[in-house]
Amino acid sequence: MRNLVKIAMLLVTAATIVVGCTTKPQTASKSAIGMPYEAFVLCSQDAWDSGIDSVLYRTVGARVAGLPRPESYFYILGHKSHGEASTMDRKYSNLISINIDPVHTEPMLKVEDNVYARPQVVVSVNAPTVESAKSFLEEHGAEIAGHFEIGERNRSLTNSRRSSTPKLMEQFKKHTGIDMHIPAGFARANSGDRSLLWFMRDYEKKAQYIFAFSQKYNGPEDFEGAALERMIMNKLAVVHSDKPGSRLTISQNAPIYWSEVVANNRLWYELRGCWEVTFDQMGGPFVSFSTLDEERGIITTIMFALYAPEEQQRGLMGELEYLIYTTK
Repeated sequence: MRNLVKIAMLLVTAATIVVGCTTKPQTASKSAIGMPYEAFVLCSQDAWDSGIDSVLYRTVGARVAGLPRPESYFYILGHKSHGEASTMDRKYSNLISINIDPVHTEPMLKVEDNVYARPQVVVSVNAPTVESAKSFLEEHGAEIAGHFEIGERNRSLTNSRRSSTPKLMEQFKKHTGIDMHIPAGFARANSGDRSLLWFMRDYEKKAQYIFAFSQKYNGPEDFEGAALERMIMNKLAVVHSDKPGSRLTISQNAPIYWSEVVANNRLWYELRGCWEVTFDQMGGPFVSFSTLDEERGIITTIMFALYAPEEQQRGLMGELEYLIYTTK
């Protein structure tokens, strides 16, 4: 079995590692602009040209783990100086403000919600020099992305909760013992294995999948990355295409990332990578979450997968994996 990469997920760390403070939401009433996973920067031209740009591209714009093609956590749209920025420029839903002034004795990070528009996350970095700001961004860039990620998650779930499929939610609860929101558009699919729950939202050239199943718990080693990978591969082997001998499996040609995530006070063990169908041309990213039901002595796994070969996949996967934060 290949090595697995253990990662600290942004969604978990962002709320606890940030230096500085997070303020309560402001009273801005204007609607924010920008597409999901975009960020705009307020920064002087001198600071930008002195390397702030490359640090932000490298950190906030780092590559997302577990996707088949390179995509950034956040796409840096561009920048303007504070004096040149218009009211419209300040309305981006993800806004970074870099403030260089000797009055600041050391670099500091501040996070504010809904300052110029709603919904919005504004991250300000105050530093005495450009060099100290660059060093601070190198160290804390992932945390900035984490705050933006939480904002994207909240916006996505707000949109998702506007519609639901109560029948599938009841089936999910009966099958897993866990409540989870299932957005409109999903339908139940049949794998031939009654112990595997499979929902699918099918479009013309893409599809989103939700799988759920339970296994007997044998011990802590069940939650090691390699063990989780074997468990998923064994369970999903019953899913296939119309090609003879095909089966759904985890790709051995892409990295697998393992981490721990806490959602609504429940510990989940996450596995992230790419899936494929043998003897066929289908594949895409997946993320699975496994948790222990101590009372029943079982591991429950929820897996989200995407097939979208012609589209950017970061946002479509976000729509799925954020659903883990609706579990209770």
